[in-house]
Amino acid sequence: MSVSKIVRLIQGVIRQTDAGKIDWDVTEREDVFQASFANYSIRLSQSESEGGVDYWLTIINSEGLVIESVSDVQVRDEWNGAYRAMESLYYNARRIALGVDKALDDLLQIFGEDDDF
Repeated sequence: MSVSKIVRLIQGVIRQTDAGKIDWDVTEREDVFQASFANYSIRLSQSESEGGVDYWLTIINSEGLVIESVSDVQVRDEWNGAYRAMESLYYNARRIALGVDKALDDLLQIFGEDDDF
């Protein structure tokens, strides 16, 4: 595994997600979110470990085979702040996949905005 390439890839995914350029979708697993591209898909997931929660980015080819999988733990020596960045990416992808912002907008239309808070 080339950690430098993986780090650059994750950072690019973060930039594109933050810019609203990646459409994240739910998967068959409740805690896994996926973005599909021409020849590859990227999945984000989390798992419990002895040290807490680890965040994973997995690359799947067009045949459905996992070709690379990396966690924040595996890149932390090269990328200071990998945990926080991948945690933020995971939750941003989750919000997009589940349509949280649309739900909030819809609910605000029902209940209205109240400036008393």
